[in-house]
Amino acid sequence: MTIRTAKLVFAATSLAAALVAGTPGSATAASSTSTVDVSTTVAASCTINTATLAFTAYDPINTNASSPDDATGNIVIRCTKGASGITIDLGNGSHNGAGTQRQMAHTNGSVLLPYEIFRESTRAFVWGTGDNGSVYSGATLDGTGGDVQVTMYGRIPAAQLQAIAGSYTDTIVSTINF
Repeated sequence: MTIRTAKLVFAATSLAAALVAGTPGSATAASSTSTVDVSTTVAASCTINTATLAFTAYDPINTNASSPDDATGNIVIRCTKGASGITIDLGNGSHNGAGTQRQMAHTNGSVLLPYEIFRESTRAFVWGTGDNGSVYSGATLDGTGGDVQVTMYGRIPAAQLQAIAGSYTDTIVSTINF
């Protein structure tokens, strides 16, 4: 074998070794493993949406001379599944000067029409800490992940003879605590 032939054989052998070493799966490199910890916390979260509490036309002379004007409206809440201890509070309204009676104001602002919102259909328990009532609470409000509908029961007392013809309104803030 000549030097030139030996160089060619050596070059071919080196090229073959390099190709084999570069082939995937042919290397015998070491490896190591580790774990990745993954975590999160699901926070309690709620939303609250309210509808209008719209009374029928109030007539203090005839229809409502001896009978109150009753109406209902709905609050819809949605809370994270598993959330508990949820309460709904209603504020005392924009025209509650003394803090003990909600009132709607006539559009002229000079005449007030008392009304109240209750937690149940018998209208015995005022709803709202701002109006000497209490919050709405209980297991029925616990988070389901879906919509939960809660009814407001409104009442304008009978024989409100100070009422003048026209429109009356009030604004109440509803708050969900979770």
